[in-house]
Amino acid sequence: MRNVLNLLVTFAVFWLGNAYFHQHVSIADTRTIVLATVLMFVISFLYSFLLTLSFLSIIVGIGCLTTPLLMAASVVLTPIKLWLLDRLLPGFELHGFWTYVILTVVLSLFTVKASDRKD
Repeated sequence: MRNVLNLLVTFAVFWLGNAYFHQHVSIADTRTIVLATVLMFVISFLYSFLLTLSFLSIIVGIGCLTTPLLMAASVVLTPIKLWLLDRLLPGFELHGFWTYVILTVVLSLFTVKASDRKD
Protein backbone atom coordinates (compact mmCIF):
# COMPACT_ATOMS: atom_id res chain seq x y z
CA MET A 1 0.00 0.00 0.00
CA ARG A 2 2.88 2.35 0.82
CA ASN A 3 4.37 1.83 -2.65
CA VAL A 4 1.07 2.65 -4.35
CA LEU A 5 0.79 5.86 -2.31
CA ASN A 6 4.36 6.79 -3.20
CA LEU A 7 3.62 6.19 -6.89
CA LEU A 8 0.55 8.44 -6.66
CA VAL A 9 2.47 11.16 -4.81
CA THR A 10 5.28 11.09 -7.37
CA PHE A 11 2.76 11.25 -10.20
CA ALA A 12 0.99 14.20 -8.53
CA VAL A 13 4.26 16.09 -7.96
CA PHE A 14 5.31 15.61 -11.60
CA TRP A 15 1.86 16.58 -12.88
CA LEU A 16 1.63 19.68 -10.68
CA GLY A 17 5.18 20.69 -11.59
CA ASN A 18 4.37 20.40 -15.27
CA ALA A 19 1.03 22.20 -14.93
CA TYR A 20 2.10 25.14 -12.75
CA PHE A 21 5.86 25.41 -13.27
CA HIS A 22 6.15 24.52 -16.93
CA GLN A 23 9.19 26.77 -17.38
CA HIS A 24 11.12 24.55 -14.94
CA VAL A 25 9.49 21.11 -15.37
CA SER A 26 8.58 20.21 -18.95
CA ILE A 27 6.84 16.89 -19.47
CA ALA A 28 5.47 16.09 -22.92
CA ASP A 29 2.30 14.17 -22.03
CA THR A 30 0.57 12.01 -19.43
CA ARG A 31 2.22 8.85 -20.75
CA THR A 32 5.62 10.40 -20.05
CA ILE A 33 4.54 11.33 -16.51
CA VAL A 34 3.38 7.76 -15.86
CA LEU A 35 6.60 6.35 -17.33
CA ALA A 36 8.73 8.74 -15.24
CA THR A 37 6.82 7.75 -12.10
CA VAL A 38 7.28 4.04 -12.77
CA LEU A 39 10.98 4.52 -13.57
CA MET A 40 11.47 6.42 -10.28
CA PHE A 41 9.91 3.44 -8.49
CA VAL A 42 12.04 0.90 -10.38
CA ILE A 43 15.26 2.80 -9.65
CA SER A 44 14.32 2.98 -5.96
CA PHE A 45 13.53 -0.73 -5.92
CA LEU A 46 16.86 -1.60 -7.56
CA TYR A 47 18.71 0.59 -5.07
CA SER A 48 16.94 -1.13 -2.15
CA PHE A 49 17.84 -4.50 -3.64
CA LEU A 50 21.51 -3.50 -4.02
CA LEU A 51 21.64 -2.19 -0.47
CA THR A 52 20.12 -5.41 0.88
CA LEU A 53 22.55 -7.47 -1.19
CA SER A 54 25.41 -5.34 0.12
CA PHE A 55 24.34 -5.89 3.73
CA LEU A 56 24.13 -9.63 3.11
CA SER A 57 27.59 -9.67 1.53
CA ILE A 58 29.16 -8.35 4.76
CA ILE A 59 29.31 -11.99 5.83
CA VAL A 60 31.73 -12.71 2.99
CA GLY A 61 33.71 -9.52 3.55
CA ILE A 62 32.69 -7.65 0.41
CA GLY A 63 29.86 -5.66 1.98
CA CYS A 64 32.25 -3.71 4.17
CA LEU A 65 33.36 -1.89 1.04
CA THR A 66 30.05 -1.43 -0.77
CA THR A 67 27.61 -0.70 2.07
CA PRO A 68 29.10 2.68 3.09
CA LEU A 69 29.18 3.78 -0.54
CA LEU A 70 25.55 2.82 -1.08
CA MET A 71 24.51 4.53 2.15
CA ALA A 72 26.30 7.70 1.04
CA ALA A 73 24.58 7.47 -2.33
CA SER A 74 21.18 7.41 -0.64
CA VAL A 75 21.67 11.07 0.29
CA VAL A 76 21.76 12.03 -3.37
CA LEU A 77 19.57 9.25 -4.76
CA THR A 78 16.53 11.36 -5.64
CA PRO A 79 18.52 14.00 -7.54
CA ILE A 80 20.34 11.20 -9.35
CA LYS A 81 17.02 9.60 -10.31
CA LEU A 82 15.72 12.97 -11.54
CA TRP A 83 18.93 13.55 -13.50
CA LEU A 84 18.69 10.09 -15.10
CA LEU A 85 15.09 10.75 -16.09
CA ASP A 86 16.06 14.13 -17.52
CA ARG A 87 18.87 12.63 -19.59
CA LEU A 88 17.34 9.31 -20.66
CA LEU A 89 13.57 9.86 -20.93
CA PRO A 90 12.50 11.79 -24.02
CA GLY A 91 9.83 14.36 -23.19
CA PHE A 92 10.93 14.77 -19.55
CA GLU A 93 13.02 17.90 -19.00
CA LEU A 94 14.10 19.70 -15.85
CA HIS A 95 15.60 23.16 -16.19
CA GLY A 96 18.06 24.46 -13.61
CA PHE A 97 19.85 23.29 -10.50
CA TRP A 98 17.21 24.67 -8.14
CA THR A 99 14.51 22.64 -9.90
CA TYR A 100 16.36 19.48 -8.87
CA VAL A 101 16.71 20.76 -5.31
CA ILE A 102 13.06 21.78 -4.95
CA LEU A 103 11.73 18.57 -6.52
CA THR A 104 13.98 16.52 -4.23
CA VAL A 105 12.69 18.34 -1.15
CA VAL A 106 9.05 18.08 -2.24
CA LEU A 107 9.33 14.38 -3.08
CA SER A 108 11.09 13.72 0.24
CA LEU A 109 8.47 15.61 2.22
CA PHE A 110 5.50 13.85 0.68
CA THR A 111 6.92 10.34 0.37
CA VAL A 112 5.17 7.87 2.66
CA LYS A 113 7.62 6.18 5.01
CA ALA A 114 7.14 2.78 6.63
CA SER A 115 5.90 2.96 10.19
CA ASP A 116 8.21 1.71 12.91
CA ARG A 117 5.50 0.71 15.36
CA LYS A 118 4.89 -2.95 16.04
CA ASP A 119 1.37 -4.17 16.68
